[in-house]
Amino acid sequence: MKKDDIEKQILDRSKIFYGWWIVCGVFFVAAVAPTGRYILSALFPFIQGETGWSRQVLGIAFSIHFWVYGFMAVLAGRMVDSLGGKITIFIGGALLFVGLALLSLANQVWHIYLVFGGILSAGLSMTFFVPDLTLIRKWFTKRSGMATGFVTVGISLGLALIIPTITHLSAHFGWRRVCLTSGISIGAVIILVSFFVLKNTPESMGLMPDGEKNEDMPGTKRNETKELSPNTNHKEWTVSSSIRSFNFWNLFIAYSVMGIALQGLMAHIFMWGVDLGLSPSKSGIIMIALAIPSIPLRIIGGWLGDRFGKQKVLVWFNIFTAAVWFFGWYCISDITSFIIFAILMGSCYTAPMSLYTPFLGDLFGRISIGTLMGILTLGHGLVGSLGPISWGWIADQTGSYRGACILSAFCYLIIVTSLLLIKFPKVSVSAKLCKARQ
Repeated sequence: MKKDDIEKQILDRSKIFYGWWIVCGVFFVAAVAPTGRYILSALFPFIQGETGWSRQVLGIAFSIHFWVYGFMAVLAGRMVDSLGGKITIFIGGALLFVGLALLSLANQVWHIYLVFGGILSAGLSMTFFVPDLTLIRKWFTKRSGMATGFVTVGISLGLALIIPTITHLSAHFGWRRVCLTSGISIGAVIILVSFFVLKNTPESMGLMPDGEKNEDMPGTKRNETKELSPNTNHKEWTVSSSIRSFNFWNLFIAYSVMGIALQGLMAHIFMWGVDLGLSPSKSGIIMIALAIPSIPLRIIGGWLGDRFGKQKVLVWFNIFTAAVWFFGWYCISDITSFIIFAILMGSCYTAPMSLYTPFLGDLFGRISIGTLMGILTLGHGLVGSLGPISWGWIADQTGSYRGACILSAFCYLIIVTSLLLIKFPKVSVSAKLCKARQ
């Protein structure tokens, strides 16, 4: 009996849609892959103690990382659309292993720029966010927000558990040994999950998105009389028609500007805590404060987006995030206020991360979503690369990160404005039904 026949018999007997196994697999990939980026933030206090390098080195390294990551994300998205998420994530896992192993040997600034800015950014682009959430969106349509929310919980859990462990172990065993061990562990998890669990599309297994039967899909006879959701555009757009859309560029602006605030924070959050009095070995508590509150909000945000409309939920959570940035500017003066800020930030900035890819799919369909998400991530990387540099410059010039909070608050006001300008095409249900009958 052929392998495909065996898989089909198992699926026929199982009541669990295989898409949820995809969610489980991508959950573990999303939990470990971000370490390839944020490990440098966690290790830099130890690296600085050994080498004496300034925090501008950290800012430049992150900026190079995001430039390369942005361009590579376009390629990664295209790879998911053409070759599939399985092989894309497999290759990315191998690159993360090689990159972290080489990072453990770095003893010159240019080593950091080459390995972190080049190899690790390439590996991350093939394992984190774009391929993960694109793969989920290809398996889910109606439940895409919820499924994406579960996957992004893996990001929060990984940051909350892995990064503090790295800072703690580095204080006892040295950052180089910890970096090498992290590379071996992360590479093994991603390679094994991609090989044994991940599948490219539901159609490749004889299934349909969300586990629906063929007759349940939009545009079929059984579904012709159902009301179409006003928050979903069932037209499948090509890449060229999508990038000529006003909606796409508004979403591009929102997603790009978000990078200035988000990546500036994630690059400097450990140094910020050390400036306020935390020891490098205990600085991991900041990531716990930031990540743990985000866990329920990622799932809740996805559910709210599916229930009430992804655009509305994106707007409101980004408004709350802008308010938290103003709180940070006005209130942070010690460790206690900083931890409160991290908890508040974790409670609002992460929910939108569960919705951007599903929202993109609602606007332009799922056929080219990998490539389109890659283009958005290119903007996020190029524009977001200004974040680590500007945050470092503000801290060096003023002696604090309060000015960076103001900069970030205004970035989020731009995000809200861009999201409000996105309009779904007004197509009547009768028109849709006529088109379905043709």
